[in-house]
Amino acid sequence: MTRRLFFGVAGMGFLAPTAALPASRRSARSSNQQSPAWQHGLSLFGDLKYPAGFPHFEYVNPSAPKGGTVRQAAFGTYDNFNLVVAGWKGKLAVGLDLIYERLLMPSMDEPSAEYGLLAQAVTHPEDFSWVTYRLHPRARWHDGQPVTADDVIFSFDVFKKNNPQLSAYYRRVIKAEATGEREIKFTFDSPKNRELPQIVGQLTILPKHWWQANEPRRDIAATTLESPLGSGPYRIKDFEPGRTITFEQVENYWGKDLNVRIGRDNFAELRFEYFRDFTVEFEAFKADQFD
Repeated sequence: MTRRLFFGVAGMGFLAPTAALPASRRSARSSNQQSPAWQHGLSLFGDLKYPAGFPHFEYVNPSAPKGGTVRQAAFGTYDNFNLVVAGWKGKLAVGLDLIYERLLMPSMDEPSAEYGLLAQAVTHPEDFSWVTYRLHPRARWHDGQPVTADDVIFSFDVFKKNNPQLSAYYRRVIKAEATGEREIKFTFDSPKNRELPQIVGQLTILPKHWWQANEPRRDIAATTLESPLGSGPYRIKDFEPGRTITFEQVENYWGKDLNVRIGRDNFAELRFEYFRDFTVEFEAFKADQFD
């Protein structure tokens, strides 16, 4: 046997185990890589505390009474209801997070764990190179229109384009695309980053059809005091620009029976009154003008 022939045979020996891998095992490995399991939430540290289908968070009272008004103070002023330009144009009104929702909702009794809100399920591969969210089929805007994959992609694009802070926050997300009627896939610039799936889940979702309905279309890159359309448990009831703003419960809120919402959002109204002087604010508190 020549030296060349010997090394050729030896090389084939090293390759043999791979070549001899049964087709069924190769198929299973490929299937596992392409189709990771769907989950009801994500945790940065270990397993989730709450299993799929849990009734409600342990720290809430599912039988809490509902109704009444809570009066709160806010300092300063406001002239804007547009979240997209918050922090660099105008002064955003307090409480707008009450009317909007995100794909995931954080749990308050475990570290860095979040569960599906607008998203019914989430999946990602072991290397965290992408994440796909599946929207809840019942998710609705306050006008009755369904929350769609187009809304999610629109929200990601406008925040990344028009908000410097969020543009940096989402800089490692290189693509957002619809992969199904209610599924949105986010692709990252590199694998092995465990935080990115949850960072995407913190995206506030805006209604594309509302922002693009009028002619001329509403300017997503400008401040506005037009009451916005949301999908959350509250909507704006009334306001005096820069002075007060009141939110009211949405009676037909789509997510009131979700396990992540039960026991929360119990007040019928939330009123915020603005003050520009701490002394005046304290005197107002003493006079029972806010709670």
